[in-house]
Amino acid sequence: MRYNLYCDESSIGGERFMLIGGLWVPVDNESNARALLAQVRSQHNLGAEMKWTKVSENMLPSYKDFVDVFFTEPSLAFKCIVIDTKLLDYKTFHKGDEELGFYKFYYQLISRNLFPENLYRLFTDERSNRKSTRLEVLKITVNRWWKKRNNVEPLRSVEPRRSHDEDLIQLADVMLGAFAYAWNGYKTSEAKLALVSHIAARLGTTTLRIATRPTSRKVNIWKWQPAPNKKDAP
Repeated sequence: MRYNLYCDESSIGGERFMLIGGLWVPVDNESNARALLAQVRSQHNLGAEMKWTKVSENMLPSYKDFVDVFFTEPSLAFKCIVIDTKLLDYKTFHKGDEELGFYKFYYQLISRNLFPENLYRLFTDERSNRKSTRLEVLKITVNRWWKKRNNVEPLRSVEPRRSHDEDLIQLADVMLGAFAYAWNGYKTSEAKLALVSHIAARLGTTTLRIATRPTSRKVNIWKWQPAPNKKDAP
């Protein structure tokens, strides 16, 4: 089976909890997911990019319908890793390089959420990297991890995409933003709190400040913990 992964990040500007994650989309079901998102855009006359930072009282019905596509299309899955930044030691474990540390966590998320019998393409939100080879190295390291264990290389490509042009990355952004808002305990926007509550209700829970079982399929929230006796070693 073939999958496309549409990933983004949230709360990377100094907040307590940083999140990396996104949507796992079976290629055979992607056109239906896109059609449902297009219907929401048409219904609400949406032309601009949908982003967590743009959630407002006036736009709340639009955002609720936008995230509901995730629940309407059963094949979509959302996976993310939650990192407590207070546990990080960039100097010791990442050569003082925060960008390197960021991509090590990206590697953790992707490598642990693939299956050897499938093929995957990863599309990341476009971001400015100090080193231009970060995405190629991410692909190599993920495949190396799988090559050692199952003699396969399931990650076929890693490509940046402009979120403005990609509804599935926009959906990932809104979902990640909601979980990050809950994990960081923000209460600055009634509209954002309402959208967090809406997503939680769709999941059958009262909060998005949750961690799930590793085997959870529809929504998988991985609360990262350092290895025993190590402060920070992804």
